[in-house]
Amino acid sequence: MKYVLLFVLAIPCLAQTDASDWGRIGFGAFITSTATDYQCVGINPANLGFVPTEDIYRLATPVSTGISRSKRNWSFTVGEASVSASSDALRRGELWDALTQKTAANFTTDEKRAAAQAFIDNGLRFSVDVMAVGAAYQSEHWGGVAISVRERVAGTFTFNEAASRLIFEGRHYSYFDSLALDYKGDTVGYAKKPLYFSELFGGTRLQMIWFRDVGLSYGLNVAEVGDVHVYLGASARYLMGYAYLNAYTENSTLRATSALSPFFGINYGKATTPSFIPGNAFEPVGTGWGLDLGATLTIGDAITISGSVIDLGAITWSGNVFTAQDTILNGLTSTGFNSYNLFKEAPKITGQGNFFKWEGLQGSKAALPSRVRIGSSYRYSSIWRFGFDAVFPFNQEAGALGEPVVAAGFDVRPYPWLRISSGFGGGGNAGYFVPLSVNFSLFNGIWELGLSSRDIATFVFDKSPVLSVTIGIARIRL
Repeated sequence: MKYVLLFVLAIPCLAQTDASDWGRIGFGAFITSTATDYQCVGINPANLGFVPTEDIYRLATPVSTGISRSKRNWSFTVGEASVSASSDALRRGELWDALTQKTAANFTTDEKRAAAQAFIDNGLRFSVDVMAVGAAYQSEHWGGVAISVRERVAGTFTFNEAASRLIFEGRHYSYFDSLALDYKGDTVGYAKKPLYFSELFGGTRLQMIWFRDVGLSYGLNVAEVGDVHVYLGASARYLMGYAYLNAYTENSTLRATSALSPFFGINYGKATTPSFIPGNAFEPVGTGWGLDLGATLTIGDAITISGSVIDLGAITWSGNVFTAQDTILNGLTSTGFNSYNLFKEAPKITGQGNFFKWEGLQGSKAALPSRVRIGSSYRYSSIWRFGFDAVFPFNQEAGALGEPVVAAGFDVRPYPWLRISSGFGGGGNAGYFVPLSVNFSLFNGIWELGLSSRDIATFVFDKSPVLSVTIGIARIRL
């Protein structure tokens, strides 16, 4: 069991559940109504129906020539990536230490109590979205089509008071009201009136999902009335799952399901499963299908209004599938975590023996973390554009947003080769944030590269940090 818990608590070193919703170069506070070509995959497929046009930066006058870029129907990328992590329990430096696993701190008793207090009803959220390959062609007459291959990791770890105090205070947690010596001579804390996990850990949520997403998307202009255009689009995606954990307490009942690729080498103790996969290969332990639907309305060249539903569908986990039964918590030798180095500290709370009773399953089906997006933008000129976005969780499956996210801001293009985006937003259990994106367009728009962050305020204020970066260096448009 200790290897299972070690894996669960060490996962944040991989990467906020919003990387899939915002992680495209060149976009800051709004994206639903503006992203097009392969960049609208996972955002709003209707925008594939936009017809490429000549990009005019400055109109010609009787005494000067204009500045424009040729229209480009093709676009593709390799290795565009977004990584994000946030915490409402940790400060910026503490979150960085938890992610890099390099902390050499040794908490005092008072520091352990302070850490336990900070994590009550708080936690860590993380995500990674890597578009390994993305390509699109947008035609003049029959719409646009895109293919994509994405690697996606997302998760949420939040703790109630009992879980937080167990982690950081160990046997000194008041739940363990008695002490004894075990056969090794170590001091063990135990409870005279022990409780079940479901009684102790209500509100605690340990969720994580990792899957590969292979998609085909299509968008089309379906109606025109004067200057008003209506676009519809859809994405169909084949999914290969590599890791899944969903453990939480609901209505005084413990629910916990796990399915992990044999690559991770997780040990479930004496438990066996009919879905066992031998070896240590990095192979999928689940497959499924996903669907995105989108619609966009444009009014002239200035106003765009969009909406989409993302990640409808499910994955059937069929390899190395286990479920945990509700058991009594008792017996702990640990005095709690001595640092935020989760990888090093996790074994301290596994106790003597198996805390969870695991049972194998032939399979388990889980819905994707579906979301609803709405957004609008206003193009004031070839230089300035303003807009807003809002994302709402459709469910609370593994990888889902904890709460809605709303952001508004601007794009400014001081030069044809430079676009800067910023704004202000809040939600997603990340507090308030200030996004910033810088995008460069070189060789008359053929080659684009950029860098974005979900929250530059994190580098000034260290409370409720959002550490994130989106980077792309090979966006090619032809």
